[in-house]
Amino acid sequence: MRERARVFIAACFYYSGLVKLAYWWIRRSGQRLIILNYHRASGGNLRRHLLYLRHHYCILPLEAALEELYKPLAEGKRMRNQHMPLVLTFDDGYHDNYTYGFALACEMQVPITIFLIPGYIESGDYFWWLEGKRLARRSQVSEVTIEGRTYYLGSSREQRALAQAIDTRLRYARSVAEREAFLATVRKAFVTPSNVTVEEEAVLPLTWEEVHKMEEGGWVSFGAHTMHHPNSSSILELMYFMLFGKQDMIGHSRPGTASIHRIVILTSYGALK
Repeated sequence: MRERARVFIAACFYYSGLVKLAYWWIRRSGQRLIILNYHRASGGNLRRHLLYLRHHYCILPLEAALEELYKPLAEGKRMRNQHMPLVLTFDDGYHDNYTYGFALACEMQVPITIFLIPGYIESGDYFWWLEGKRLARRSQVSEVTIEGRTYYLGSSREQRALAQAIDTRLRYARSVAEREAFLATVRKAFVTPSNVTVEEEAVLPLTWEEVHKMEEGGWVSFGAHTMHHPNSSSILELMYFMLFGKQDMIGHSRPGTASIHRIVILTSYGALK
């Protein structure tokens, strides 16, 4: 029902002409750049997204788009294109960015930028924000006690409660070190199988080998998405990252933060629809 309502509302905006009016107003008010930020590449309709975006927008590599956006008029005329410039980015560096996103980028000749978390590439560990659900679902023990409460894992309700408790504890850790210490403790207590399921493989971090293969393909560029993806409470690491810029970890320096008053960033966290 919710999905139907969303489709209906979107159709109303589109066929009423409001979307075209908004698009015209944005173009009239000066050069703009849209950055469409994804996370996962599989689990939805990325191909359909790219077909639509390629038809309606001018898709550019991130650095080229930023150079074009901030190029002083005195240095020469900006690129003229009837379509608004758009950049496609993927955060975190999931394995399916390589198996699915990279393949589509090459096939459709669409440039994308992936922001990596080097600490996870080095360790190969599962991303911390997915561990609550994975551990609760895959644990081979019948019950587990976390911070004074015992959860009975034969019940799906208890599994959900446990996953939520782990996630909350991780999100409110005061530092990356505290978060990783807690994760090490719960992973040891849960006794999960050593085999990796297809679903788990898709959300593993990329490897350096995959990163280099994508770079050699010519349609993927990279940036850094912090070293360990700290919680919002890890202010010092976040401030360092913002103040001293980004390094993509494979030999290419990148500029730090820039003014975003002419940039619109749209983010998708869940599966693509």
